[in-house]
Amino acid sequence: MPWDTNHKHQSRQRILEAAAQLFVARGFDGVGIDDVMQQANMTRGAFYSHFKSKSELYHEAIPVAGFIAKEQLEAGCSNSFNVLKHNYLNQHKGADDTQLCPIALLISDIRHRDPAIRETYEKVFAGFVEYINSHVNERSAALAQAATMIGAVALAQTLTDESLKAELLAACEAATRCEQD
Repeated sequence: MPWDTNHKHQSRQRILEAAAQLFVARGFDGVGIDDVMQQANMTRGAFYSHFKSKSELYHEAIPVAGFIAKEQLEAGCSNSFNVLKHNYLNQHKGADDTQLCPIALLISDIRHRDPAIRETYEKVFAGFVEYINSHVNERSAALAQAATMIGAVALAQTLTDESLKAELLAACEAATRCEQD
């Protein structure tokens, strides 16, 4: 009996979501196809009916990671940019299955990738800036907010001193408070 027409789409989506989570957590080099397929609870053979290579999967998983992270960060925000920013800057405190922002966590991984992957990352970043711009209504302010938020989260992920990490994130949140909320 053949699979229904939705099955292939659902399988592909499971692979992309599993890859998004793993790539953000470990980077491109820290994830193998077997890891992704195990996370998706599928066989390795199923991978090749959806993707030609790990690079193609990475290219497609970055926007998925961004979309999932956005949905999680928006939860409970009531359209308040300051609440969203607070959630963004404190995303590392989420549950283990929380999708962290790929823009911040893959920042050093992406620069070593091919131009197509870098272009995808740039599109996700541009979408993030546009999203912020819809709250602050000034492109330069949106860029400054994005750079501060992404940089703070990326830097916080490298720190081992929890009090320094908390101080950094609080300072960035206070320094970029949006008056429009």
